[in-house]
Amino acid sequence: MTNEVIESGPFAGFEVIHRYTREQALADGVLVDVTAPAKDCGFSVPVAMTAALFADCESWASADERRGDASPREQVVRRLLHFACETIRASARTPTDRRVLSLTHFAGRTCQAVVYVGPGDAGEPVVTLMYPGEE
Repeated sequence: MTNEVIESGPFAGFEVIHRYTREQALADGVLVDVTAPAKDCGFSVPVAMTAALFADCESWASADERRGDASPREQVVRRLLHFACETIRASARTPTDRRVLSLTHFAGRTCQAVVYVGPGDAGEPVVTLMYPGEE
């Protein structure tokens, strides 16, 4: 128990049992910070990917991406970030914090990723890319 009591909102007066912050998830490796390449793709807020999605990006690289100057994973991450940014822009008027991307990678397989736009640890806007079912 933390002895911390929620002060406002629907859970006001309740004690916090456990808290796991985005900062802790980044430090633990559960999330991978991809803010730097995300800025190149048009994002203006911090962006992270789940470790599982980030790890799979390596295997999705095409033969052309494997021959490039940047690492194959970096190229796929940039492609995914660009697609996510365009998806957010295209659906900006949709009242939802989650958007599902359907991606076809070089092996011809289609996979889905979720783009979650929500509050960070201090309430600031952040973006997280993950597989459906991940939190």
